[in-house]
Amino acid sequence: MLNSIVPKKAVISLMLARIFYTVNWFNVPAIFIFIAVDFDEDISVLGLITASFFIGVGLFQVLAGILAAKYSPRKIAILGIAIASTAVFFSAFSIDLLSIAVLRFIVGIGMAFFFGPSVILISEYVGKQSEGLGMGLLNSAHAIGGIIGLFVWVLVAEFFGWRMSIVLSAIAGFMTLIILQVWLPKTTRLCHMKREKTRPDLIDKHKTKTQDIDSEIDVEKRGSKFKIKFGHVQNILLNRSLLKLGLVLLGFQVGSGLIWSFIVFYLADHIKIDPAIAGLIGSLNLIVALISSPIVGKAYDRLGNARKLLAISGIISAVSVMMIGLLQSHVYLIGISVVVAGFFLSWGFVIIYVKAKQVNTQTPPAYQTLSVSYVNGISLFGAFWIPILFASIINQFGYVSAWIVGGIIFLALVIPILTLEE
Repeated sequence: MLNSIVPKKAVISLMLARIFYTVNWFNVPAIFIFIAVDFDEDISVLGLITASFFIGVGLFQVLAGILAAKYSPRKIAILGIAIASTAVFFSAFSIDLLSIAVLRFIVGIGMAFFFGPSVILISEYVGKQSEGLGMGLLNSAHAIGGIIGLFVWVLVAEFFGWRMSIVLSAIAGFMTLIILQVWLPKTTRLCHMKREKTRPDLIDKHKTKTQDIDSEIDVEKRGSKFKIKFGHVQNILLNRSLLKLGLVLLGFQVGSGLIWSFIVFYLADHIKIDPAIAGLIGSLNLIVALISSPIVGKAYDRLGNARKLLAISGIISAVSVMMIGLLQSHVYLIGISVVVAGFFLSWGFVIIYVKAKQVNTQTPPAYQTLSVSYVNGISLFGAFWIPILFASIINQFGYVSAWIVGGIIFLALVIPILTLEE
């Protein structure tokens, strides 16, 4: 249930921004088959472009968290969408694949600035008892954007050309930037506990009572007063629970990243099916995640037990990734593997972000964005070499070996969750 003191438009604006943020995340890998023809390149360059993006989005997560603590999540989220949309726009006019790789790095920086703050903002808007649901809503928006990016944008590129398709996605990003600016409230309410003395004639067995006092603060003015302390940042960066969550999320990022980066090219180039159908199959895991994410989030709000849920979902997802390569002569079974992977991958992306926000780092609440961004940064920056390795294995040994190795890496990275404290 949404917090009644915050407009529902704020949640809607974050979800819209997340949708087209994800379109601009997924559309370049999806339409790479057209880009490769234009520049006469092969899959190894797709690995370089994807790695460049991962470096940008991963490397700047910590900086995004620090800036959000200093200047407010609202400002940094809006800045992130502005940076990403601008870089996407200029990508349409690239003269070679190297310039696309550089611009994808900048797109990654913008997306790093948006993600962590968006998690904190939506958690605040839906209320403390519904943080899992809030993350589920964001993950559903991510799934919608992925479906559009992987499937619809292939059709857009076929009809308008790949350059114009990127221009259109950049325009969509700029539109969500305006919506965020208008619909995200500049003030937020924080609940503080105030202890007051009671009247003598009303005292029973208690001498004091506590009251919840809603105070409204202007988050846009916080930067002039709030000072970042190195000790607090250090507490977060050295927190073992956050490090473990980051490694496990890296595993989920590997599984998800391999699917959205390579599945369309794999099906169209290797299995020889129509690019539009390949895009549809590639988006199946996101269609499932669209439905499952809010359910998973709500279930986690009630049940907890992140360690058990993440271990189960990680193992099943990793096996499903391997099956994509092993079932290469059976397109329908590949589709089933993609669906199963999508369902269980959604568990990781919902639960880990909520758990990261809940970890006790002995720091003020303003640093929660840094906790989430740090975990996300570990997973994204740590994954930058995976696309390069995957593409290299494909060239040397074929797709079957590449998908199996990807699944094994995923499985190995899930192991730290077994030692996570609840």
